[in-house]
Amino acid sequence: MGSHAHRKDDGPRRALSLSLLAPALVAASALCAQAQPAGQVPAARVAEAIEHARRAPLDDEAFSRALTLGDALLVEGRYAEAADLFTALAGKKTRGEFFALYGAALAAFNAGRAAEAEPLARRAAEVAPASPPTQGAVPPAGVRAAGAADAHVLLAVVLAVRGDEAGSLAAARRAVALSPSSFDAQFTLGRALYGGGDPAGAARAFRAAAALRPDDPRPRFFLATALEGAGDLDAALAAYRELVARQPGATEGHLGLGSLLVRRGQVEEGIESLKRAVALGPDSYEARVTLGRALVAKGQAAEAVEHLRRAAEIAPNNPEPHYQLSIAYRRLGRRAEAAEESAIVKRIHEARRLAGQGAAPARTPEE
Repeated sequence: MGSHAHRKDDGPRRALSLSLLAPALVAASALCAQAQPAGQVPAARVAEAIEHARRAPLDDEAFSRALTLGDALLVEGRYAEAADLFTALAGKKTRGEFFALYGAALAAFNAGRAAEAEPLARRAAEVAPASPPTQGAVPPAGVRAAGAADAHVLLAVVLAVRGDEAGSLAAARRAVALSPSSFDAQFTLGRALYGGGDPAGAARAFRAAAALRPDDPRPRFFLATALEGAGDLDAALAAYRELVARQPGATEGHLGLGSLLVRRGQVEEGIESLKRAVALGPDSYEARVTLGRALVAKGQAAEAVEHLRRAAEIAPNNPEPHYQLSIAYRRLGRRAEAAEESAIVKRIHEARRLAGQGAAPARTPEE
């Protein structure tokens, strides 16, 4: 939404592109949470279960108990232990190998070990059952609620983190082919298409995801952002307005709407939407920096300072709020503070350059 090509904090669009980098598979964790009692699993019990799984054959009952224990570890956020347990279970039972592999890949990914997760996710996708889990009197929970589409969704996310955009897109397409009615599959396909430079295709996938989960604000926000990326600004504006109407408490809707309104020259209305986004999400970097940037552009530098300072606190290594602060201070006649902010911008860019991130040269505020 900004016009500066090198800027790394491009409002809602950046939020969309980075969404592939976050562990997005919350459905499995939610199912785990429904199935597990409250309370911490003792570390000694976990260590004993891992050792037993590595050394001894397991009958069906013992294997099932171990899977349940792994689910509990996922719920507790103990991903490294869960990965060790599920990995030890892989290969123990032909019928349950998929669940162990899926759990191991999911846990390793959430532990920040994407390189380890990749072969596990690939293998899980290969051995995934063709049909979804049986829905009996008690629906399967945790990793046992996963099916082939879920395996390909996980693989798509892992491959995206690993930098394999083509592989990620192929896995996401496969997930949708296996289960067109899967929200996670459609949502992941939308993100993969957007990341691959096809915002129009992404919009179609996000529209399908929004239809599958009408009360979830995420697909509607990403739909609007994809439409904006595709250049269909009227449709994007309508989508943002619909999101705000449906989910008035969602920060993202007001942020996207405000950003687009400012871009279209409807500055007053846009700033009001951005202020609402800040009120709903005071710790949202994107809301703060976007509002601050809009206020600077409108000539309200004094009001912008508060939001830009907060943005700089939230994301201290991002040069944009410091760049905007340098402009704001210069317009307020506070030249010493403006020079200090310009120096911070240069230091951040230099640090990025030295770190090999290929950052572009710092912008210098106009006198």
